[in-house]
Amino acid sequence: MRIALPALLCIGILLTAGCIGSPESLDSYQSSYSYDVDIIFTEPLYNVTLLLPYPSPGFDPLLSDLYGLPDGWDVEIATINETRFLSLTATEMIPSYHGMPIPIEPGEENLPPTVPPSDRYSEETPILRPENLGIRYDPGRTIQTKHPEGSEPLLPFTSSEGDCAILGMGKEPCTAITTPVYLSYESSPDTSVEIWVRFSGNNEWWSLGWSGNSYSQLSSLQLTGPYDGWNEMRGDMVTGAGRY
Repeated sequence: MRIALPALLCIGILLTAGCIGSPESLDSYQSSYSYDVDIIFTEPLYNVTLLLPYPSPGFDPLLSDLYGLPDGWDVEIATINETRFLSLTATEMIPSYHGMPIPIEPGEENLPPTVPPSDRYSEETPILRPENLGIRYDPGRTIQTKHPEGSEPLLPFTSSEGDCAILGMGKEPCTAITTPVYLSYESSPDTSVEIWVRFSGNNEWWSLGWSGNSYSQLSSLQLTGPYDGWNEMRGDMVTGAGRY
C-alpha cells in the first residue's frame, strides 16, 4: 500500500511539532497563573501578622477564590510603597500534627481507628502538615513566558548574586532573587517557622501528550523563635521553560 509523500511528511511533523499550526489554535490550549503559599510552624503562633509577597497587577483574581484559608485567619491584599502583599492576620495559628498512614488490607471490614490530629508532636502524631493556600487564575490570553518582566505579573523581587539554588536544574534562564516579607508573631523560643511562596505563569496544550511552557518564581525563609520586622526571602526565577 502506497502512502503519499505529503502524508508521510505530515506524520513526521506530527511526531515533532504537530501538523496543526500554532498551539494556540488547539481546543485544549489553556493559560493560567498559579500562586501558592506554604506555611510550616512547629508550635503555636500568637498575634500574627504576615505580609507575604504577592504578584503585581495583572494577577487580579477574587480573594474569595483563595483556597486553603484556615478558620480564624483573615486575608486581604495590602499595598505598601506600590508593592503588593498578601496580608494574613490571626489571633493564633495552631500547627496540625497527624498520624502515620494506616495500611488497609483488601476486603478488610473492621478498619483500624484513625488517630485524630494534634497541635503537638508525639509518637502517635509525628507528621507536621503545612498550611497550604493558593489561587489559580485564568487571564484569558496567552502568557508571555520567555520574557515576563514588563509584560506579566511577578512577585516583587531583586536580582541577587550567586547561583540558583532551588529551581535552576535545567537549561532555562535562571536568576537568583530576593523578595521582601514582613512577619510579626509571638512564640516560644524554639518554634521553627518556614514559609514558601511560589508564583508561575503557564501555557498548556495537548498534542500527542501534554506540552507547555512557563515562567516561575520560588522563594523561602526559615526562622526560629518570635519575630517582628521586615526580612528577605531567597529563591530563584526561571523563564522560558518548556516547549515553544
